Amino acid sequence: MNTKTRQALLMLLMLLCCCARVASADENALSPRSEARFEEVLSVLKSRCFGCHGPKKQKGKLDFSLYPDLTSALLADDIWKKMRTKVEEGEMPPKKAEQLTAEQKEKLLDWYKATFEALTEPVPGPSLPRRLTRREYQNSLEDLLAIELQQEIARDGFRYMRPPPSIVEKLLLPDPPGASGFNNDASVLGLNEAALIKYLQIAQYALGQIDSVKGAREQVFAGHKEPAPLLGRFLRRAFRRPVAEDEIAVYLGIYEKSRAAGTSFDRAVKDALIAALTSSKFLYRIETSTSATEAYRVSDFDLATRLSYFLWSSTPDGELLRLAGAGKLSEPAVLSAQVQRMLKSPKIRELSRNFAGQWLGFRELLDSRTLVKGGNKMVKLRLAMHDEALLFFEYLVKENRPVLEILDSGKTFLNKILAGTYGVRGFRSPVQKKIRGREDAPDPLILWDIKDPNRGGYLTMAATMAITSAPQRTSPIRRGVWVLDKLLGTPVADPPPAIPSLEQAGGGRRNLTVREQMKIHASKETCNKCHQHIDPLGLGLENFGPMGRFRSKGIDAAGKLPGGQEFSTPAELKKVLKSDFQGQIRRNIVVRMLSYALGRRLRYYDEPVISLLVRDLEKGEDRLHLLIEGIVRSVPFQYRAPSTAKINGAGVKKQ
Repeated sequence: MNTKTRQALLMLLMLLCCCARVASADENALSPRSEARFEEVLSVLKSRCFGCHGPKKQKGKLDFSLYPDLTSALLADDIWKKMRTKVEEGEMPPKKAEQLTAEQKEKLLDWYKATFEALTEPVPGPSLPRRLTRREYQNSLEDLLAIELQQEIARDGFRYMRPPPSIVEKLLLPDPPGASGFNNDASVLGLNEAALIKYLQIAQYALGQIDSVKGAREQVFAGHKEPAPLLGRFLRRAFRRPVAEDEIAVYLGIYEKSRAAGTSFDRAVKDALIAALTSSKFLYRIETSTSATEAYRVSDFDLATRLSYFLWSSTPDGELLRLAGAGKLSEPAVLSAQVQRMLKSPKIRELSRNFAGQWLGFRELLDSRTLVKGGNKMVKLRLAMHDEALLFFEYLVKENRPVLEILDSGKTFLNKILAGTYGVRGFRSPVQKKIRGREDAPDPLILWDIKDPNRGGYLTMAATMAITSAPQRTSPIRRGVWVLDKLLGTPVADPPPAIPSLEQAGGGRRNLTVREQMKIHASKETCNKCHQHIDPLGLGLENFGPMGRFRSKGIDAAGKLPGGQEFSTPAELKKVLKSDFQGQIRRNIVVRMLSYALGRRLRYYDEPVISLLVRDLEKGEDRLHLLIEGIVRSVPFQYRAPSTAKINGAGVKKQ
């Protein structure tokens, strides 16, 4: 393709890359009564709270003056949730300040309940156009073209020491996490001209591979000798929906222009396909919208796309598109059967990689800045840790295990080096002899029964211990924060400024243990509010070294939680969490997976769906398939909100 053709193509692509704005429900009409009630709340805040949380002073980085009206207030429901908790528990205003009157307290709490807790009917929430993440884009290219852009496992079955980056990873920046905590959040998935040029280069490279990969050319050309049917078939798969004649005509025009310039049939077809693979219709998940005034079910093709990117992080396969075309995918029995088919597919590993890897943090082990530190043996160990965590979640999903096995389980995945770290005796690797030239590669992992009660589940997994440790030592604070955030769903706020480090807490005294340093640190009132929750959990995991090896000499793992629960070993800590906190853990898993599936942070109007999923999960023995199918059947997954959706004092309601 010459320079002029590339420039013309790029201009065309930029014209195609425009996405219709979808209005959020938060931007729509508000009832006069709701406005009046918020005016009363604002009056209380101005008189009693602005002194510490206003324009001049923002204690705890909170400024209530940023919400002068109900419209702006509804966008910050998480702020008001914290306010309600502080008011109910008597922490706001602080004890030294003049307290709220009974009437003022009632106004704040009643307004919160009427605004954010009165909604009982599930609603769809916003459905914004969403660009494919870097991983979704790579997977989609591979599935569309039947090629492999990244080979993580060598042909002999061994893992590469350092997984070589694909062209997608080389050219595109990683996607940052959004407010949901995941990088598939629509709020952070934008596109600029510089990235578009990179997409153009990747598409050219990817299409250049189809002639050298067995079966790839057949999938793309499908035996067609004429451009129109070939392009029509490809565009339907790439855009994940039926394509109109005028859409096909755009790409047929690119083909004809290329042919007129003297290129071959194959080259002209590829020029048209490059345009398709850099169009917003491929790069973005743009759903069909209607002029409906009530919440409406998405089309079967949009449902296929939502389902495929949720479970596989890739484009819908032929079976999903065939059922969508026949209008059968949304039928409950058919949809359930497809979910079960997808859960058994090897592609389900992408749910483990992209959902669990981000949620639980084990994908950090593949960070190129830390992966190669410490020589080949340490690289092999880190890769084995990552793969154990990856394969374990995949196992939980495929085998429909209870969600609480995330906390504690009798099985895991091991290879020789990881078995050594865990002190497992009698482990036998399935690999008896390595292939010449691959002697340093890590062994494949196999499913193994765990007999040590201190092991099992992500809480005590080597991957978790490694990512929550400092380079050369453990970090009880990081570990405690991990448990609170990742398992219990109660993230800890950032520490206030000018708080001394743990090492500085001892005031220069030497030979203090970590426990003694933490006790002194937590004795300060500003620190104790958080550390009374963090420290016992983190110290309860001190038996595990920085890389997860169990140690007992000189270790005190005993602790007592704020609720009075006591433990002395990691095994006892797991029992406490499983018995007294299983409701929190169950709800947290629901919230995380629903947020990932929807590609947005959850809001107050999602609470009815969360409650329903939690209830059904508990009744169904906490089986993962039940949660996944429940999300797929849910209103926000299957429906779209109309642009006329309104918010009143009771929350979003369907018109």
